[in-house]
Amino acid sequence: MSDDLTRPLGVKEDRPKNKRTLAASITLVLLLVLVSTGAFAWIYLKPQLVEVALEDGNTVDASVKVGSIELRPTTEEEDSTKSPGTSDSEPGPATIMPAEPTGAMMPKTPLPPLRRQEIGLVHLPDPELAERVGNAVLPKRSDDNLRPMDVYSRPPATEGNFGVARIVLIVGGLGISQTGTQQAIKRLPPSVTLAFAPYGNSLGRWMQSARKAGHEILLQLPMEPFDYPSNNPGKHTLRTDLDATANTENLNWLLARTTNYVGVIGFLGGKFITSETSLKPVFDQLARRGLLFVDDGSVKNSLADRAAQASLLPFTRADMQIDTIRDRAKIKARLEELAQTAQRTGLAIGYANAFPESVDMISAFVRESADSDIEITPVSAIVSDPERK
Repeated sequence: MSDDLTRPLGVKEDRPKNKRTLAASITLVLLLVLVSTGAFAWIYLKPQLVEVALEDGNTVDASVKVGSIELRPTTEEEDSTKSPGTSDSEPGPATIMPAEPTGAMMPKTPLPPLRRQEIGLVHLPDPELAERVGNAVLPKRSDDNLRPMDVYSRPPATEGNFGVARIVLIVGGLGISQTGTQQAIKRLPPSVTLAFAPYGNSLGRWMQSARKAGHEILLQLPMEPFDYPSNNPGKHTLRTDLDATANTENLNWLLARTTNYVGVIGFLGGKFITSETSLKPVFDQLARRGLLFVDDGSVKNSLADRAAQASLLPFTRADMQIDTIRDRAKIKARLEELAQTAQRTGLAIGYANAFPESVDMISAFVRESADSDIEITPVSAIVSDPERK
């Protein structure tokens, strides 16, 4: 029998048919294995990136990865990229388009002992509390039922209730004005809770600055007011004329704007927050993700309290809007009234905006309260929490 080197060109050696069939079958099986392996590697091993800007535009070499989610820092230049014509008060291009969530129901297992981030890591998202939904990375409970509202919380000066008069001070509207945000983070004492609007640029960088400074943070949720759309809170506003799926998609876009927050606080929302039907699916999602909700107290007939109870959502409501009048004397008087309420009832919650007048007066009030019997405490320490009764 001639071999391949001596056989004339164009003449093929006769081989048994069964051997040719066996060789073809083996080749086909090998090809299928290679294709399947490549597809598996592409789907499950491809790193999915979440941009987390570091303060001052620095970068780090290492990335944090859990499953298919990789959290990597970006430079300030990458984080602050805007489309032409945008300003500090306008959101940049929407690069995250969340899909409808598929999160599981709230775990029935009891909460584990409270664990907070180590001091040196408070500005970095915990990969155990990150979930990819579509193209967005959202907060979630860990596999052992740790909640973002606990892990990202600031410890209060006094644990438990020992007859201390407590005041929670929440300052919102951060992240829109670069200068105003920087001044608020720099001047407000760390015991003051900061709330970030979802539309600012460089939210990741400002979040990290706030967390490094010791602040507990919230994310503001724009909700439909009665005079919408003439009074429009912004893109992806939660609305009563949208169904649960559409509002959930808007909620996901908002929640994905930054990380390391303990919960959310409503913004405007006179109409939305008085609709229990609209609140229910939103509050269910927040509870399942291990977040808390703060009602800013601006709507008298709000149904948020009742809806939160039905959803088992940790909840509290502000007692007072501190700076409805932007006058230093008026703001000071409101803060003194807040202190009197705390001394009489044991707890008072005030909400203000990041106006220069408000930041100045709140900073002075907190410094002076250090010499009194009043304690400034983070909001996570005082919420009504159905899971920690």
